[in-house]
Amino acid sequence: ERQQQLLRRLNSFRGLERWRDAVVERNALRNGAYGCPLGSLAGELADQDEVARKDIARHFATWEGLLEAGLLRMKDSGVLRADADAAELATGLMAALQGGYLLAQTAQDVKPMRIALDMAIAHVRAYAAPTPDEGSNASGNVPEGEARGR
Repeated sequence: ERQQQLLRRLNSFRGLERWRDAVVERNALRNGAYGCPLGSLAGELADQDEVARKDIARHFATWEGLLEAGLLRMKDSGVLRADADAAELATGLMAALQGGYLLAQTAQDVKPMRIALDMAIAHVRAYAAPTPDEGSNASGNVPEGEARGR
């Protein structure tokens, strides 16, 4: 429910950063301790209880789906390029988040979580649609100060 509140209107890079900030801040209140409740359940039950594993997987899929829906909104509005695979990017963000939770928990410091999420968001940014003023100028020449042949 908390993730739904944070992600249901995600449609920009700033929105991704606000989500990251909220997740990291919430984890910082506990000095990174305790990790992700859902991830903790997965670690304890996934290999022991098939029904529980499927339920946990469904919750993760819902969470990942919220990220994917936000990335699709970014794609539809032209923030992300058409070739951005929203599902794969969402999986990468979720993996960074869960790994970040685990590293923050063991270090009792949120810095690893922030780094992991920043790297994942940087990867999403690699799919940013070019803005109208990027690239060459109207004459097709390389802008002044840009090296040729790159």
